[in-house]
Amino acid sequence: MCGILAVLGCSDDSQAKRVRVLELSRRLRHRGPDWSGLYQHGGSYLSHQRLAIIDPASGDQPLFNEDQAIVVTVNGEIYNHEELRKRLPNHKFRTGSDCDVIAHLYEEYGENFVDMLDGMFSFVLLDTRDNSFIVARDAIGITPLYIGWGLDGSVWISSELKGLNDDCEHFECFPPGHLYSSKSGGLRRWYNPPWFCEAIPSTPYDPLVLRNAFEKAVIKRLMTDTMGGTTPFLLCWPRELTRFEGCTRSCRLSREPSTMNFISRFRMV
Repeated sequence: MCGILAVLGCSDDSQAKRVRVLELSRRLRHRGPDWSGLYQHGGSYLSHQRLAIIDPASGDQPLFNEDQAIVVTVNGEIYNHEELRKRLPNHKFRTGSDCDVIAHLYEEYGENFVDMLDGMFSFVLLDTRDNSFIVARDAIGITPLYIGWGLDGSVWISSELKGLNDDCEHFECFPPGHLYSSKSGGLRRWYNPPWFCEAIPSTPYDPLVLRNAFEKAVIKRLMTDTMGGTTPFLLCWPRELTRFEGCTRSCRLSREPSTMNFISRFRMV
């Protein structure tokens, strides 16, 4: 659980505005006591309150690509970050953070990379080359995110309403599974699984496949480099639930005895 706050396209790039953004960001301090970061480019501000889970030593945010032209602030975890790093052999990563892949994926694939992310996340990405930005929230809205608009037309993003309500003319919940692009000037759905428009589910019920999906969901949510509380790992990610057909049950938990013992307490009925 981290806290992000961004002000994008603001007409005020003064020191007073920077101080104000810092003040608002501190309202989210309870979400991330390990690090506070702020990046400013003209009238755009990206701030971050970090709770260090992966790479606590060097994964401070905001994060950048190689030439620091692309900046990102993220709340969440990217479970398939190691797989995604392998798809970016020509990129150099500054940290071991799971969220470090986001800026590089954007550089390689543009706005369409979001569907490649497997995780729970909300992020703001600023491309300083043309001052464009995108904002995205995970498929089912595990991470909280709100969007607001200032009187000067600026776009405000925050993990909690307390970062917006004093400075925005209008604000609302950022919808799950959506992306906001400054280039198009609006929201669009990035998460479009095959079953999304089905009135009646077409995949037959299979308790073993369902159990296997839950086990995989639990295991990847135990990803951490620190000791502490676990994420809401019993919430099974919809993407696992869409992969039932053709799946077979297999036991790949023997290398994690404690996890196996924990999962073995659950029984499908």
